[in-house]
Amino acid sequence: MILSSGAFQSPQLLMLSGVGDTAALAKHGIATTHHLPGVGQNLQDHPDFVFGFTSDAPYFAGLSFAGIARIFKGIAQYRRERRGPMTSNIAECGGFLKTRPDLDVPDIQLHFCMAMLDDHARKPRWGTGFSCHVCVLRPKSRGRVWLQSADPLAAPAIDPNFFGEDADVDTMVAGFKMTRRLLDAPALKALQSSDVFTEGVETDQDIRKVLRERVDTVYHPVGTCKMGVDAIAVVDPKLKVRGVEGLRIVDASIMPTLIGGNTNAPTIMIGEKAADMIKAELRAN
Repeated sequence: MILSSGAFQSPQLLMLSGVGDTAALAKHGIATTHHLPGVGQNLQDHPDFVFGFTSDAPYFAGLSFAGIARIFKGIAQYRRERRGPMTSNIAECGGFLKTRPDLDVPDIQLHFCMAMLDDHARKPRWGTGFSCHVCVLRPKSRGRVWLQSADPLAAPAIDPNFFGEDADVDTMVAGFKMTRRLLDAPALKALQSSDVFTEGVETDQDIRKVLRERVDTVYHPVGTCKMGVDAIAVVDPKLKVRGVEGLRIVDASIMPTLIGGNTNAPTIMIGEKAADMIKAELRAN
């Protein structure tokens, strides 16, 4: 059997089935099938901050009379030519940067978006504009996932513990400053009508305050059913749940540590590797 429900619901389903920390399960009246204290631990995600700017330039998406007109024009162009602004994925470009020259690998990632996003676009704003995300690629902070109840339809509790380690805050402050320098370059500065989120943010204290107020997920959670051989490992190197017969976990939850980039391709690779291991076992039998 294969469990593949992601970094939040794979540990939730294990715990609902009695696989997890015995004391934690007992709080919800769940009998322990197998004591596995690492289930739901080791949650990692890229903490992400978004710069947002309004702009009157005719390149960006958004809610305005001109922006809505461009959308309808773009729909017509797409229907005729299968090209144009409606083919955009919004996050048009990005980059990997080092905040210090002595680092071996980049420690922050940027995503440049052709729209001004607020709270993951849940808070619509009038006007067009653009955004730039900056995230910490190798956070030291660790969060967790746990049950709120024994009801399988209830969402699990999630604490990403962003900025649980001071080193992550320091890296994000450096990333904030570097990204702002890029956004203040003349070519980009000329496109800005107003700074939506960081107007008046100047000192390190100001930066830390706005980061703690606005940093959020960039949708890269991993690690809650980590692969390994240590005390909190949930699956072994063949992705088999430790102490449980006939069950594998195949998703991003098995990553022991978060990769320095987007998690889509590595998660596909995990699936491909699991398929190869399963086929090899079947051939051997």
